[in-house]
Amino acid sequence: MKKRILVTGAKGFIGDHWCRKLISEGHKVDAIDIKNNFNPIISKNYKYYKKSVFNFRLLENLIKKNDYICHFAGIAEPKEYLKRPVEVINLTITPSFEIIKLCNKYKKKIIFTSTSEVYGKSDKIPFLETDDRILGSTQKKRWCYSTAKSMVEHSILAYNDQNKLDFIIFRLFNVYGSGLYGRVVDNFIKKAIKNEDILINGNGKQSRCFLYISDCIDAFYKIVFNNKIKNQIFNIGNNKEIKIIDFAKKIKKILNSKSKIKINSNQMKRIGGYEDIYRRVPNIKKLKYYIKWKPKVNLNNGLKSIIKTYKVK
Repeated sequence: MKKRILVTGAKGFIGDHWCRKLISEGHKVDAIDIKNNFNPIISKNYKYYKKSVFNFRLLENLIKKNDYICHFAGIAEPKEYLKRPVEVINLTITPSFEIIKLCNKYKKKIIFTSTSEVYGKSDKIPFLETDDRILGSTQKKRWCYSTAKSMVEHSILAYNDQNKLDFIIFRLFNVYGSGLYGRVVDNFIKKAIKNEDILINGNGKQSRCFLYISDCIDAFYKIVFNNKIKNQIFNIGNNKEIKIIDFAKKIKKILNSKSKIKINSNQMKRIGGYEDIYRRVPNIKKLKYYIKWKPKVNLNNGLKSIIKTYKVK
């Protein structure tokens, strides 16, 4: 059965890919973002509102008439946690609390994109959805995003407990693909194409797991439109781990780049309030159990695919 779906943050990296998937499957989408409608989706089933998620009157009107509310709006770039913590906290928490309240009022299902950052710097690898969270000091600005996202999770769970709010929470682990800007994948590729130095915070031995956008959207769709899945939290990620220095070398090799890799650049520490996470690996057994899902796109193929989009520009 086709649905009416509201997507906030619709012109963000995840939001745009999600909207295109929904439209391709025949659903009707109301999309909100403050960005200009670049690379527009042309469809009678898609309506774009260049509006802020702080426009609560508009939000209420749209939530009333949509079946599913996909709340994807936020500031997710690590440098922004350090430069603009007030805005990061406010944008993450304030509209989210209002959207949750309205979803509860009108009995709508909320789908919320949370983050792997909620696990903090726990060394219990891989991270399971029910694992404890271990964060740094509040004096480290890096943790404001994790804390704000976790408060939204707490609010959703509280409304579910007291009012039976229907929800799905996705915790994303380093999703990459075309349209992603301001992250390590984008940064390394741009530097490698220009044969400029690739700067790595720390010694490069910290590891991450990268998930290609099509695999992420596939998991979203199979969960959201499975009527048997309700009120669950899912890690959305790839459990294939790679050290950041090896990741930089991989990009250099694919591009045959002359870039030099420089470790201990401390570019983030110069901003202030930074603390790195040594390992970030998702446990994805729950995904496999519920939807028989596993990533299809390996890192080499995913990187080659998005590198083509950079070289065309």
